[in-house]
Amino acid sequence: MQPARPWLVPASTAFCISVLGLLAGTLAGPGCQTRCEKNRDCGGGSFCSGNRCEVECFNNNDCINPAECEGNQTACRPRGLRCNSIGRCVGQVRPVREEKGEVIDITPGVTDLPEGWDDEHSSGQAFIVNQIAIADRGRGFDIDNQCNGGGGGCIDNYLWRLGELGNDQIRQGLLGGESLLLLELAGLPTDYGGDDPSLTVKIYGARDADDPFFPANNFKVPVGQTSCCQFKINPQSLSGIDQLQARARAPAQIERGKLSSLAPVPIQFTLTVGVPPHPEIRLERVLISGRIPVGLREFNEGLLGGAVPVNTLAQTENPYCKTVSPRCPVQFTDSTLIDLVSTLLGPQPDIDLDLDGPECVIDTDGDGAIDLCCDGAPGQSCSTGSGATSCPGKIEVPSITPGVPQLKWKCALAPAIADGYSVGITFTAVRATIVGTGQ
Repeated sequence: MQPARPWLVPASTAFCISVLGLLAGTLAGPGCQTRCEKNRDCGGGSFCSGNRCEVECFNNNDCINPAECEGNQTACRPRGLRCNSIGRCVGQVRPVREEKGEVIDITPGVTDLPEGWDDEHSSGQAFIVNQIAIADRGRGFDIDNQCNGGGGGCIDNYLWRLGELGNDQIRQGLLGGESLLLLELAGLPTDYGGDDPSLTVKIYGARDADDPFFPANNFKVPVGQTSCCQFKINPQSLSGIDQLQARARAPAQIERGKLSSLAPVPIQFTLTVGVPPHPEIRLERVLISGRIPVGLREFNEGLLGGAVPVNTLAQTENPYCKTVSPRCPVQFTDSTLIDLVSTLLGPQPDIDLDLDGPECVIDTDGDGAIDLCCDGAPGQSCSTGSGATSCPGKIEVPSITPGVPQLKWKCALAPAIADGYSVGITFTAVRATIVGTGQ
């Protein structure tokens, strides 16, 4: 029997509550006629959007079953999971897998949203990442909560070997200003002294604010110069009609200078490298840690861990192993990262994100491209030997483009293939200034 969910009231009830609440709010509060620049201009129960005070909700039902969904449930989506103190829907309602229709909160285990969660971008302390790399095999988090008594079993970083292929290229992209990431600590107290029980870490793609482009002052003041470290947020890193909020954010705390996540969250950002269209990178169960000195000049010992879903890897072009070498026994041409990872590292992702058993993505003919996908089944592992051509004990998942042999790899894009490969990423960052948005 499913547990009782009193907040899932019938749509008609939600509609009535929403209409009555909206009328009451219009009569008693600032409402949508009040002009504003920031949320605090609107008073309690409303927020600033497009220079007007707005009210989106009065209770959680308004977010889960918004009034516009009345009579149109199949084509309507929830606005969020809960209504916050300024009348805005927050949290993310998303199906883990379409056929299951499960509801997952963006902040599992966190009963109250952290400080800074709803603050507009650029309102907190910003840092620009000046060093970043895929961590070695001994660095990472216990992403799947399968830690067995300590040791290596507590570290999930299956993709550590990609660092041997990609870290030099990552470093060059960073130093050349082609691939920049901003971190923002929102909700920090003005008298920060090394402790903060509740704040939000926000992540943005960034671009150098200098005109013309001048990467030499991205991380420090060059000799003969007087300023540095000014950036614009890439608009693709922002969400909402007014693009005021970070797409990627995580609840955190700081204790004696040590920052740590309060809960694992999914994050999604656009990797603005190369020519458009830029790939969307999604990480599941993300955890973050680092050290934040009292002076807020640096973000040290940064570590980010999570799971990269198979479908994210399958939509990202593979820039590696274009020729055979000691590190690349297979030549990859016109391939994606899932081809590389499955062939070189293993066809079975190590993080069972949908909890249905391990899934498999296999190259059956040795041409460097996957052509067989197997859905998870409890107690059944993947066949890792050469020549595997079927899914023993599992269900074969067809390509989303059936009948086209050269597109068999698109089985990795099917909703049933939902597992991911764990990764650990080390980084450091220095204090920066956000001066607007732009590409």
